[in-house]
Amino acid sequence: MDDWRKRIADLVHTYFGTRSPSRSRVEQFLRQLEPLVAGADVPADVRDIISNLQTMTIVLRQSSSGEPVYVLREGRLAGELRTEAVRGKSPRELFPPEVNAITLPMVARAFDGEDVEFSYTLDGRTFLTLLHPFRRNDQGQVTEVLGSMVDVTTERQYALELEHSERLFRTLIENMPCGVLYEEFAPDGTLARVVVNSEFTQVTGYTREAYRQITTEEWNTRIHPDDRTAIEQHYRQWLESGSTAPLHLQYRFLDRHGIERWLDNYLARILHEDGCEGILQIVLDITERATAEQRLRHAASYLEQSIEPIIECDKDYVVTYLNRSAYAVFPEITVGSSIRAHPLAADIEQLDTVVEGEPQSTVISVGSKKFMRLVAPTERGWRLFCHDVTPLVEAEKALRRALEHEQTMNMLRTQFVSTLSHEFRTPLAGILTAAQLLDRYGDVMTSEQRRETTRSIAARVRDLEYIVESFTRRSALLGRTDATLSEIDPAELIRRLADEIEIIKRKHSSVTVSGDIPGRIQIDAELFRAALEVLLDNAARYSLEQSTIEVHLTLTDTNRLCVTLRDHGIGIPAEEMDRLFLPYFRSSRAGNIPGSGLSLATLKPLIESVNGSLSLSNHPDGGMIARLELPCTVIASHVEHFSPTAGE
Repeated sequence: MDDWRKRIADLVHTYFGTRSPSRSRVEQFLRQLEPLVAGADVPADVRDIISNLQTMTIVLRQSSSGEPVYVLREGRLAGELRTEAVRGKSPRELFPPEVNAITLPMVARAFDGEDVEFSYTLDGRTFLTLLHPFRRNDQGQVTEVLGSMVDVTTERQYALELEHSERLFRTLIENMPCGVLYEEFAPDGTLARVVVNSEFTQVTGYTREAYRQITTEEWNTRIHPDDRTAIEQHYRQWLESGSTAPLHLQYRFLDRHGIERWLDNYLARILHEDGCEGILQIVLDITERATAEQRLRHAASYLEQSIEPIIECDKDYVVTYLNRSAYAVFPEITVGSSIRAHPLAADIEQLDTVVEGEPQSTVISVGSKKFMRLVAPTERGWRLFCHDVTPLVEAEKALRRALEHEQTMNMLRTQFVSTLSHEFRTPLAGILTAAQLLDRYGDVMTSEQRRETTRSIAARVRDLEYIVESFTRRSALLGRTDATLSEIDPAELIRRLADEIEIIKRKHSSVTVSGDIPGRIQIDAELFRAALEVLLDNAARYSLEQSTIEVHLTLTDTNRLCVTLRDHGIGIPAEEMDRLFLPYFRSSRAGNIPGSGLSLATLKPLIESVNGSLSLSNHPDGGMIARLELPCTVIASHVEHFSPTAGE
């Protein structure tokens, strides 16, 4: 009997000592217990041992009437209905109908030769019962059934709670706004379990079945080539380290449909008691965020790499950022300084009127440069883009000057036609008059009168030649697009002109030239000659015979040749000075002196078109003073001093 006790104690410890009861354990316990109760009557010592178990062991024998009756009912779960109290009695006699409705059909199946397992609840407790046919008669019919029952109330509660937790876990997994992948590996490294949620399928395109079919190598090929090597290295190091610390990875991933996505991947290792190891991955699709960050980086890179100065300031106009170009162009501006006092912000107060989201552009001056300043509102203040438009502004000015010059030239061409017609009338009228005199009175004229009339015709012809030459030169000036500089000696050129101008020779006027200028200079010689022709002609025309015309030459500090010409003529009334350069204007003092009133009107715009100037004024002692200035370049290395010299 001692050997029985030891064997039963070993069985109880093996199957119920350290682990929760289950069908398999109860079944194995019964099979091990069967030889110990194989006799006709269960030994009392064995019954005593079984009665102290936390389970209940029963033996049912089929009576002559076919009703199952108890032979053995021991264990703490038996309560007061132990073997001595139930021997020879049927369960039908001992238990309520609702229990018998469950247990008796199962007992009948056991007597039919089946191993039967079932559970039922009584008084709030759940019992797991296993029935095993273990004794048969000569005809093979089951005569006795061995059974064991355990209280699985706690285990069932655990199972229900586990089932509830699993449903809750699955619900949470399925409804999480991020992809979830769980892989569980057996101790031998084989993949035992895979769990994915719908968001994981949405992000990667892989269902649970599709993921199980793909190999690790194939999965890794879905990672962008530029990210693959680094990601594989980090993941391998994490696995080999055995660390339970989470791993965070970011990479580009080509989903099953060929769409590139940015993924934020968090991995955690889970170690189970049975030796299995799980890898839980949380996958977030951060494509929009990564794209936005990439755009921000590009924007920041543009700001820094831009060749245009870019300045940012807060709403109080304190500088918060300058790119490299801004530092180079505006070294006086620093981060933390205010731009209110800087020329760049000459109208900074007007920024308060900028409509949100609409940039405002203004051309402003900073020193000698012009900038197109574009002001755009930001969350914290303003961003100023400064584009150097100095070349554009200068080109615009040059274009405007060229346009104005062309308009002036067109006007002058029209005036020249009128002037030429007007100027021709006087000498032609003189020629016509002289010719008519000769025709009518030639026979009665003295020889001297005929010679005088002939000389008058010749003088008028020379006037015409001079007018034609003068207007030809001025017409050439009108057709120019750019001034042509030539090297001349201005004093020598003035003397030659004095010798060529017909009115000077006719009135026997003299021209003196004085001043301190280099011997030779570079100047617009054509315009200089045309201007001096008009000024010398007018000076002689409106002066008495044998008068002196004084010309003085000087150089200004700004490389401009200044010609001051004084005559001793009739002068101009002060009230008529403002109209002196108007077309066809002639002074009230001109009287019968021939003239068109167009020479000065056409000359002044030509001079101003090359940045020169022309002015006339009365001399206090009588006569006029003309002041002409033209740009020039000094090429002589010394200065010559001229004393007043009369023209021949």
